[in-house]
Amino acid sequence: METPRQPTAEQLETLRKLLGRRRFEHSQSVAETARALAARFAPELSARAELAGLLHDNAKALNDAELIAAAERHDIDITPGERIMPGLLHGKVGAAMLDARFGVADQDVAQAVADHVTGRVGMGLLSLILFVADQIAADRRFEGVVELRELAKEDLVRAAQVVAGNKLRWAIHKERHVEPQTVAVYNDLLARVAADED
Repeated sequence: METPRQPTAEQLETLRKLLGRRRFEHSQSVAETARALAARFAPELSARAELAGLLHDNAKALNDAELIAAAERHDIDITPGERIMPGLLHGKVGAAMLDARFGVADQDVAQAVADHVTGRVGMGLLSLILFVADQIAADRRFEGVVELRELAKEDLVRAAQVVAGNKLRWAIHKERHVEPQTVAVYNDLLARVAADED
């Protein structure tokens, strides 16, 4: 199925009902940011980046039990960390629901949605764009976000590495489970940054 050039009114209404006003507005902000990053780094991905940004949190409103049940129903491998903090599954579960909920069968869009929470070693360009866009969208307010937005305009991989590092620092500061996959992603991105600098 070909990805629509713009989200349809039906997709927008479905998402609005699933998420509520605040999360829907966040999703719109991420979509706009993802489209802008794609325009900078991969213009051919602009429409897909916007769609991935819009739909990335479509499973966010599910509670822990619903996320576990949906992951099992869709044969998604659940890590020990995701069992402890099922909210980490909302990207993978949301990706699995894209076709049924929104008629989106684009596997690259689904992969980006799946990757946006913890990241994935070897993320492609669309996944990197969404991983960063989710953190630098206009509605985000945290120390360092202005500098991160500026960095993202120049170096997407370095910005993604900072995002992964921020996720790890947040988990440690909040005394939450540190997802090993995000540690691996941080190390992978660090190596990619070093390779780019050689």
